[in-house]
Amino acid sequence: MTLRTIGLVALLLSCGVALAGQPTKRPTDEQRGKELYERHCLACHGARGAGDGPATEALVVPVPDLMGKVKADPATVDVVEIGRGTMPSFRPSFDAADARRVLMYMAKLDQTPDEPAPAEEPPSEDDEAPVEDAQEAPGEGPE
Repeated sequence: MTLRTIGLVALLLSCGVALAGQPTKRPTDEQRGKELYERHCLACHGARGAGDGPATEALVVPVPDLMGKVKADPATVDVVEIGRGTMPSFRPSFDAADARRVLMYMAKLDQTPDEPAPAEEPPSEDDEAPVEDAQEAPGEGPE
């Protein structure tokens, strides 16, 4: 081998070693579930799984409210993957593993509050006065 070939091989090997330490860009199960839900499910099931998506107005059969009812058991995975009743099959778009990811994402939707809790109002000046310091008007009070 020539010196030039050896140098080129060494350069290519060093690039491979450097790239091997890089993290993969694959989405997590939760990210993939969210992505699939938003693409395939949100139109009917809505942002929270309540069956109030924008496409429901055009449907004859109401979409069930699934909030608090989502399980990633085999029967539910089958419904998501292959469909049932008016629920279409998503098998060409994703497999059973993706169906589980969607169901795990939907279960997390139940744990997300709709709106942040209202901030507590600071007490007014009237609320800050201790009760024992309040003076009673003459003739008012326990006798």
